[in-house]
This record gives sequence, structure tokens and C-alpha cells, in this order.
Amino acid sequence: MPLIEPLPALFKSSKLMLLDFADIPKTIPIEANIRAFFADYERRGLNPRLPEHRQQFNNRFLSVSKTRYLVSRYGEDRSAMLTGSQIAKEGRTLHMGIDIFCKDLAPVFAPCDGVIVRTGFEAEAHSYGHYLLLKPDQDIDVYLFFGHLSKALPKLGPVKAGEHIATLGDYQHNENGGWSRHLHLQCCSELPPEGQTPIGYSTKQAFLENSRRFPNPFQYFPKWHVD
Repeated sequence: MPLIEPLPALFKSSKLMLLDFADIPKTIPIEANIRAFFADYERRGLNPRLPEHRQQFNNRFLSVSKTRYLVSRYGEDRSAMLTGSQIAKEGRTLHMGIDIFCKDLAPVFAPCDGVIVRTGFEAEAHSYGHYLLLKPDQDIDVYLFFGHLSKALPKLGPVKAGEHIATLGDYQHNENGGWSRHLHLQCCSELPPEGQTPIGYSTKQAFLENSRRFPNPFQYFPKWHVD
């Protein structure tokens, strides 16, 4: 059985957002061009990576496109966006999950029957913030990792498909790790060691191996169409 949508109306109202600067065509509308947004803010002496600035870009894109969510690609190279960060210095620039950006602090629903096996919180800047791990009951041999949530995390134990399990966290309250409002969704072929979270980025050299450890989430959501 395919997984159902983890956010309200996600399958019906998703727009692709390109975050690999090298893949953004010159013909893309300005409201969708995050490369141009970065250049404009840097020219004005502003930091485009601040969550409140990224949220302004996201909100405009959402408004003009008349859609509810902006969705990134799996395995996307984000080296331009990560310039100067520690993970960029390590060469880890390929994103191992998908990000789902939105304007509001949307509720998160269990996409299947399963068990919440772990919840936690990373307090560091540019971390996952509050997160949870869900093990599906059905024949899906992965754990589902949800990051950048609010502090109102669920209790460990069984949940039903469609059950409200969390809400997106905000950057204003040190909930989501310091990012614009979005859900980080990642698949894990095995449960991360206690006290650890899955790596969010891979080097190009290790991507094939890491793609087996953290497979593409889209394959488990066949009804999800992103324009």
C-alpha cells in the first residue's frame, strides 16, 4: 500500500523548487529563482541564508504560484547554498532527503500505520531541531525520519495512518534548528544509533553507498505529483 500524504493537501498542491544553482534555467520566473534571490540579498549586504529572509522568498514563491508547498529534489547538489559551512568544507553537499517548504506551521500526519520509535531534539544551529522516527507497519523496509518539528512531539508507540503526530517548528523559538519553515523527510534503511540522527548530506564519492542507506523518499509516495 502506498504511503498517504504527511502534510495536508501535499499531493494536490506541490511545486518544485530548484535549489541547485547550476540547474536553474535563465528562463525561470524571478519569484522561483533562488539564485537571483541570493545574489540580490548579497548585493544589498544582507544574508540570504537567514531563515527570516528565506521565508520571505518562500512566501513570495508560494503566493505567486498559488500553491501550498515548495518541494526540493532528492540527491540535489546544494554546494552554492552551503558555501562557507562546515559540511561544505567536508564536501558533503548532496541532500539525502527531500524538503517541503510552506508558509505556515502545518500539521504533520502519519503517512501509514506504524510505530514512533524515537523522538529527540538537536539544539545546535543549523540542525534538525525537534525530530521523530517512524517505523511503518506495512511492508516498507525503511524508517521515516521527520525533522524541523515543533517541541510538541508525540509519545513513543503505535500510530494510525492519518493521525496527527507533529507540527512544523519555527525558527523564531529555537524549535526547528534555525531554518525557514519546512519538513525534512528522509528514509533510513536502518535505525540510526541511539543519540544520533541520519546524515543530511553526502559527498559525491559516497552518494551511491549513502543512497542505499537513505533511499529516495519519492519512491514510497507514488501518488505524489510535483509540478
